[in-house]
Amino acid sequence: MSPARPAATATLRGSAVGALVAALAVAAHGIGGGGLPESAALTLLFVTCSGVGAVTAQLPARVHGPLALAGVLGVGQVAGHFALTLTSHVHSAVPAVPMLAAHAAATVICALLIANAERLYGPLVHVWRVVLRGAPQPISVVTTTHVPARPANPVDALLRASISRRGPPVLV
Repeated sequence: MSPARPAATATLRGSAVGALVAALAVAAHGIGGGGLPESAALTLLFVTCSGVGAVTAQLPARVHGPLALAGVLGVGQVAGHFALTLTSHVHSAVPAVPMLAAHAAATVICALLIANAERLYGPLVHVWRVVLRGAPQPISVVTTTHVPARPANPVDALLRASISRRGPPVLV
């Protein structure tokens, strides 16, 4: 049995999930009262979100719906929250109600955005391929060589080039 091929949008989905989990974890964490993370917390969050994105890109095609995306984003939000709380952070590992609401709202909105981006990916790529490839059109190439007119007498050409056509100003 051959392994299932990943969907054409698998990389798009995995990258979007990883990036949005990181951005939403920081934003929802700050909105919920967690404050801005330090560099150690951001590094741990980056590694966590890269892993979540890579796992999401490898999911089979049957789990690519909006509910699956909401689940993956939810798991990513939990992983991102714990990555932010593992460093020197001032609040507990269990999020408060405003922070939990901010994480949940962001997860649902981003799941819908990623699902719509996946849905539009196929038609947009098809249009770009048609526009960029198109039917080859023949190009007519007219080759003409420019031969400068050569005066019969080179001395005459030299004298003609040295004669000035500029005269004194006209009096009005």
